[in-house]
Amino acid sequence: MPESPASDHGEDAGPPRRTAKRVIFGIVLILVALVLLFGGIQALVDPDAVIARSSNTGRSVDTDVEAGIGGLLLCSFGLTVLFYGVFLLREKKPSEGSPFGKADAG
Repeated sequence: MPESPASDHGEDAGPPRRTAKRVIFGIVLILVALVLLFGGIQALVDPDAVIARSSNTGRSVDTDVEAGIGGLLLCSFGLTVLFYGVFLLREKKPSEGSPFGKADAG
């Protein structure tokens, strides 16, 4: 009698591993985060450049406070994206209470 293919599913029951797609997405997120951080820090350091760029648009010119708030928002969003990208790249370790964790002998 041939073996049922259902027994093959138990072999892959380990914790999920990092895939190439996940690593590439993590690296892309880290690069995007660096661009966001660079833009935010540049807006915080040189708000006059932000004001000069906004004067060429059809809306009202930004103030120093608006440039600073925009820089802080860009930095905080950049840090969030950076942490998520690093989270995608880190090695997953099963917790002690999970069915994949090591059991205490004792």
